[in-house]
Amino acid sequence: MIIRAMFLGFLLWLAVAAAFRFGGQYFFLPDESLRLVTFVSGAAAGLILGFIFLKLLGEAAGDEGEAAIGLALPVILLNAFLTHEFPNAFPNLDATLDATFGAWSLLFGGAILFVGLLTTKVAPQDERI
Repeated sequence: MIIRAMFLGFLLWLAVAAAFRFGGQYFFLPDESLRLVTFVSGAAAGLILGFIFLKLLGEAAGDEGEAAIGLALPVILLNAFLTHEFPNAFPNLDATLDATFGAWSLLFGGAILFVGLLTTKVAPQDERI
């Protein structure tokens, strides 16, 4: 289960990295007034894509959280590398947007993890305060 989720997470990271590499200049604009909208879109994209991918994985009840970890882990780890190598990875973007990309990618990965926690069906005996 975890390997399948991590493979899907790697494919998700690859798609997002390719989208920013070839069309990021239309998304990450250096305009200060649009940075908040760009930042919040990371959470929205993570919630939506996390929900879709977790449904595609079709995990057993109670395993959604683990699947979300497997899905988000490649995204978070590999986006850390892209943030470090931002000018080389994304020559089409302004180099000063590296912090914006890093924050966006953390919010994106965190939202995937949040969806996994929200959709996990916990057995009644496991619900302790």
